Amino acid sequence: MSIELALTPDSRWGLDASVLANLARETGFSAVGLGVRQADEEAAASLAVNRVRCHELLAFVLGRNGEANLRHAQELAEAADAVRAEWVLTTFAVPITRDSARAIARFAAMFAEAGAKMAAEFSPLGGVTSIPAALAVVEAAGFDRAGVLIDSWHFFRGDSTWENLETVPLERLAYVQFDDALEPVSDDALDETMNRRVMPGDGVFDLERFTSTLLDRGWQGLVSVEVLSDDLRRLSTPEFARIAYEKTTRYWR
Repeated sequence: MSIELALTPDSRWGLDASVLANLARETGFSAVGLGVRQADEEAAASLAVNRVRCHELLAFVLGRNGEANLRHAQELAEAADAVRAEWVLTTFAVPITRDSARAIARFAAMFAEAGAKMAAEFSPLGGVTSIPAALAVVEAAGFDRAGVLIDSWHFFRGDSTWENLETVPLERLAYVQFDDALEPVSDDALDETMNRRVMPGDGVFDLERFTSTLLDRGWQGLVSVEVLSDDLRRLSTPEFARIAYEKTTRYWR
């Protein structure tokens, strides 16, 4: 069974691409996510030196302003081409309509021309809130140009069901972002997801069932750790990455 481990960085670390690439290599991750403004020819050289790939470019947010969407998509396509990103992580500030479906197809085509695919991330905080809704995005984008990104936080705190996870077509999956969380202390879901995640196994999510649901079906793919936490930001990034790798490996290998 082949599961690859990657690192989705916390933007608040403020690290440049060369440091992230070295951090990933030293820890054991084979891929790392990069922000659009980190992704340039210098970043590509750092990735090559460290023999680490850019699995995701962060991030495209589909909003209501069509001109702003187009400008941002063009910027992401250029960045994806520069670092040979495999996926452009895409979130949705608006629900999917006939017009937005056409826009999704257009932007997915732009990313594909740059050699990347659209990773459709559902979230209870946005306009695409579940696995079925993300599958509709993939259909709009084109099955050869997009896949569903399943973040464990969004799965457990959103509208998706275990049946959704048990039946999602494996060939439609882009990759998994992996994390855990504490019991909520407020109704502020944005604060909960941005600041109160914990390392896998340190929270309340049933990650054993989550992982086994995919592994028992024969899924093989990439798992990227994304732990956003005020408390864990106090750690040095090498210590954070080491713990994240060890905690994640327990579930997937």
